[in-house]
Amino acid sequence: MIDNFIEKDILRRVKITYVLYECRQIKIGELAANMNTSFNTIKKDCQKIASKLEDEIVSYDISRSQLSFQFKPDVCCYDLVRKLYSDSLFLKVCYRCLLGKNNYTSIAEEEFISVTKVFNLKKKAERYFRQGLGLAPTGKIAFDDKLKVRYIYLTLWMRGIGVNELKNDLLFLKSERIAQDLGELLKNRLSKKSLHYLQYAIFLSIRRKEMLPIDSEMIEFLKTGIIFNSVKTCFLQHGLEVDDANIAFVSFIYKNLPYNPENYRLIEMDYQYYRNRLIKNYPSVVQLIRNFEAAFDMTLLGEIEFEKPLMDLVYTTSLGLNEFLLNQYYFIDCNDYSIKEKISRIIRSWLKENISANITMSESIILQFCHLVMPILKKGEKKKVPIIIVSKDEYSHMLFRNNIRKIISENYFFINDEIYYSMDDIPELFYNINCFIVCERCLMNQEKNFILPISINNLTNDLKDISNYIFTCVLTKQ
Repeated sequence: MIDNFIEKDILRRVKITYVLYECRQIKIGELAANMNTSFNTIKKDCQKIASKLEDEIVSYDISRSQLSFQFKPDVCCYDLVRKLYSDSLFLKVCYRCLLGKNNYTSIAEEEFISVTKVFNLKKKAERYFRQGLGLAPTGKIAFDDKLKVRYIYLTLWMRGIGVNELKNDLLFLKSERIAQDLGELLKNRLSKKSLHYLQYAIFLSIRRKEMLPIDSEMIEFLKTGIIFNSVKTCFLQHGLEVDDANIAFVSFIYKNLPYNPENYRLIEMDYQYYRNRLIKNYPSVVQLIRNFEAAFDMTLLGEIEFEKPLMDLVYTTSLGLNEFLLNQYYFIDCNDYSIKEKISRIIRSWLKENISANITMSESIILQFCHLVMPILKKGEKKKVPIIIVSKDEYSHMLFRNNIRKIISENYFFINDEIYYSMDDIPELFYNINCFIVCERCLMNQEKNFILPISINNLTNDLKDISNYIFTCVLTKQ
């Protein structure tokens, strides 16, 4: 949301820096087309980036058609964009307004700009506050919405605005230690950006002890989770008693942060844990995944690389967080715009039907989601082929199922969850679609290519035959 108000030249340089940090080298024409600006504007912006970030750059080259920047290895992208945002007069005026420091003359003197310029910036800041906070019943900006006001503080602090004033506050320093302890407790190797987010959220919770408009049902739901109780534990370890609403606020922010454990198994466990909780709280998420499956003719339900970014998107949007986040800008190839628009329509439609009719989503949120899921959606894979097992009893089914799972690729096949005890139990549907039926020999009553025999006594050889046959079908696309 705030991206719509920040000075266009500064925002453009931030976006270019994100791209240069990720790509190192890129064609100017591609970047200009992607950002809907001119070739020369990109070149001028890069000259200013090189000047502003001089101390963080090892080398750079701006040729007639290509850009190449090499940043120092110990510099993270977050440091670079914070430095670029520091030039934003709009952000500085926003922060002053938030603190109630509205004196035109003092702003003009400190920022070396005219009073007229200050007046225009203040009007612009008020438009942002109206959009971000909404209006109170009196028609004035709803600064009484303490939760959204905190989100705006985070929005500004994460861009480096006003942070220097906090560094001597003992609670601010304590917040950093609590954030580090929370990361260790939850086995999350927090990046510098994540650590700042968490530190600022914790500082707001212990410095501004105010009632937050967080639904009691939401708090009760969070209390049953790992994050809420870990946050509470960390506060108590530091001798702080914090109310449930403020613990919930920190939990909101933490759940939005990337999870960087030392072991991949922890990522899978985290995904399954939050998947179950999210679907329990928002059953319609399954329908959203089905909508993507129908649109892209793929099986996506249960696919961690698709569901995890989708779950994060639903989470931040349902809490009203996504419009206040500092999101990385991602470069989307011009040829992929149609896919991006398709993804955007599916998400926006579902959000309006299931979360709120008035919900908004920034372009950066959509681009981030597209960046994460496009590699999956662009594969163009058809739906996975089902394998149906017919067995005489549960023990045979269990044996066949576990052994078949070991020989198939989950990229192409899935084993149907239904248990069939005879060929007659199989629905007619499966005889009219692309599938394989693995049937215990003693139950076979017909012979078809897609009905594959199996038995306990000949299990090893049968598994070899099944494996050879179905993978031959995949390779020949029969």
